Amino acid sequence: MKTILVGIALIAAPQFLFAADKAGHACASVRDDADRLACYDQAFGKPSAPVAAAPKGQFGFTEKEVARKNGQSAESADPSSVSAAIKALDRLHDGKFVVTLDNAQVWAQSEFNSQADVEIGDTITVRRAALGSYLLVTKAGIGTRVRRVK
Repeated sequence: MKTILVGIALIAAPQFLFAADKAGHACASVRDDADRLACYDQAFGKPSAPVAAAPKGQFGFTEKEVARKNGQSAESADPSSVSAAIKALDRLHDGKFVVTLDNAQVWAQSEFNSQADVEIGDTITVRRAALGSYLLVTKAGIGTRVRRVK
């Protein structure tokens, strides 16, 4: 018996849903396109200004390549790496480290890598890596993933 009632309810439910759609909004009955748009704009407000998209002709170029193509200097584009000396070093309980650089940036190790050994005074390089991550390269050339804290 329950199965039959559920079956009837499933058959009848779409008819009620489509009936609600047919009623629609009052603006749906306006025939003229401009008037209908004005009606919807008045009812729901106008959309915000669109975000400027990069021209299709620049698709596939990096920001540096676009800047160079537009005659801007390479310095105006985001740098791909930064080199600095370690001013302070903190070791966390899980073996990872947090370094404060002489340029006031603070970077925390994201993955434990026992070979990535750093000391106060070492000059290191932090460079962009895959998928928006960053890699700290020690003076010995060992890389470890880091994230910017400050």
